[in-house]
Amino acid sequence: MTPRDRIRAAVDFEQPDRLPCTESFWEGTIEAWREEGMPAGVAAEDYFGLDTCSMSLDASPRCEQRIVDRSQGHITFEDRFGYTARRLENESGTVHFLDHVNTGRDAWQRIKPRFVLAEDPSEPARIDDASYFMHFGAYPSWSEAVEKYRRMRAGDRYLLFYVYGPWEQMWRHRGMENLFVDVASDPDWVHEMAVTYQDLVLAILRRCLELGMKPDGVFAVDDLGSNRGTLMSPVAWRRIFKPQVARLGGFLHEHGIDFWMHSCGNVQAILDDLVECRLQVLDPLQVAAGMDAVAIRRRYGRRLALHGNLSVAGLLGPPSELESELCRKVPLARQGGYIFHSDHSVPPQVRFERYRWAVERAREIFSGAVAGGRVWPPSS
Repeated sequence: MTPRDRIRAAVDFEQPDRLPCTESFWEGTIEAWREEGMPAGVAAEDYFGLDTCSMSLDASPRCEQRIVDRSQGHITFEDRFGYTARRLENESGTVHFLDHVNTGRDAWQRIKPRFVLAEDPSEPARIDDASYFMHFGAYPSWSEAVEKYRRMRAGDRYLLFYVYGPWEQMWRHRGMENLFVDVASDPDWVHEMAVTYQDLVLAILRRCLELGMKPDGVFAVDDLGSNRGTLMSPVAWRRIFKPQVARLGGFLHEHGIDFWMHSCGNVQAILDDLVECRLQVLDPLQVAAGMDAVAIRRRYGRRLALHGNLSVAGLLGPPSELESELCRKVPLARQGGYIFHSDHSVPPQVRFERYRWAVERAREIFSGAVAGGRVWPPSS
């Protein structure tokens, strides 16, 4: 199987030839691992044999993107999604949101026309092979974007288009605290903002398809949970946001594109709803939030594929506990429906040899070597 075939098999609950693997790394992780022995000049996806590649949609209001300040190892910037933030530079960490452009209904009326796909073909594309997060460079033209897509398609990896979900993008221009109040006090306005945004997402996807850029899957990033449950009541989410998630799911189903979603936290209260919206793959299944791949597989069977759930705490903890976790979860992948990935992303505190061992041991377990395989620490 090619990597693309392998992920397709996992999503469709067919038996893959080997363990499907992807991963997300913090800024600084790969640099730290180079110092620990990871070969220079080899990309992480090639070294670890990861099976996906990605492009990202820009469904922002295209506010000005600029750096406001660089000092004391931090960067303050205004983002095209409509916020000002401060964070560590060149290192993952907490993002401190300082300001948001959508201060109320009057401001929204000024911002709303920006959530439209321009008909002018000379306008920059709303897709690139770089992440939409902190995208300070110019976006390519549509013809340049097509060439980037073709180069990516020349490989054999499964291609994902990343995009913010309606909740995730909305709080970025409105502010999370304000948006929580809006959900309770002015749900019709929140619904209007969600519809406006999803209209743009679908317009971008249609443009991509018209230009021959069809992904294998669309990966919606929409953090809806905390460690204790959903961020808002399931009733409120169903009323305001579920119809927009269903629109995306219906569009993707119509065009033969897989539907993936990332949501941090515990979202078990709305999993039935997400499946109704045609969600096919759920990520990242955070262990600390009580998300457990084995229990979810038992509940949903072949209705929902799973991506993640390898505890980062386990990668940092005792090897025996990591071995037990791998032996419990990796066998889920043998008949499809499970893709190996951490339960969020891998920080530089995880040692290179430990992560390499975990991937190699997971592949052994997938192949049936539950006992007698690689041990920790590795001999070489």
